[in-house]
Amino acid sequence: MPTTLLQLFDAHLHPEALSDQDLESMRFFGVERALVVAHHLPEPTPKALRKHFDDLMLRQLPRLERLGIRAWAALGVHPRCIPRRGLSEVLSSLPDYFRGGRVVALGETGLHSGGIEEEEAFLEQLALARQLKLKVVVHTPVRDKERHTRRILTLLRESGVRPSRVLVDHANGRTVRNILGCGHWAGLTLHPEALKAERAVALVRRLGSERLVLNSDAGDGAGDILGLARVANLLAKAKLSERVVKRVAHDNAARFYRPR
Repeated sequence: MPTTLLQLFDAHLHPEALSDQDLESMRFFGVERALVVAHHLPEPTPKALRKHFDDLMLRQLPRLERLGIRAWAALGVHPRCIPRRGLSEVLSSLPDYFRGGRVVALGETGLHSGGIEEEEAFLEQLALARQLKLKVVVHTPVRDKERHTRRILTLLRESGVRPSRVLVDHANGRTVRNILGCGHWAGLTLHPEALKAERAVALVRRLGSERLVLNSDAGDGAGDILGLARVANLLAKAKLSERVVKRVAHDNAARFYRPR
């Protein structure tokens, strides 16, 4: 492996939808750490959600480790995955997963289409995160992102969770300033439907590196498994300092999640 590659921390990954070859390619191009994030399911029953959590913990984390990527998890109920019945049952099972240090955050939670059901599920998970003093990964949708992000920021403020313990993900040029202005961390997702690499470079140049975390969201649709490596290369070509590139591509994620 080339020795000049920057060490990368992919802070939002869905490996269950990726092949071993995909993950080996990510590792070859510098991804040494990753956060595996709970996703949405076609049939979100309490049983299916717990099975998903178990798969991430018992199969996906060891699989990543075997392929050379040190990994941790974020577990929670995605806004597209709220069960019709039994949400409280699912949430009551989460504390058991947080023992042992491999689960470092609750998520991804947040809003997708909006509405009372999503907001109540979001607030319940924020209350749990506040009780357990957990970091939180918050989903923002592709559609109507600005409006939903404003509502998310309002709910976060009302929840009482410390802003510094929240990463609002999938931010873009129109939402990232508000997220950072509220004291949260912002995730820049290098995904064809979210943020192109060149735009991410422009945002880092304009905003600096404080509380910005890059990720690929690989495994969710037509993503780019080399998105993080690609943008790190573009940041270096744009003559940003090595310290800035290292912060947004690795150190900020390590600082926020503080994995053991």
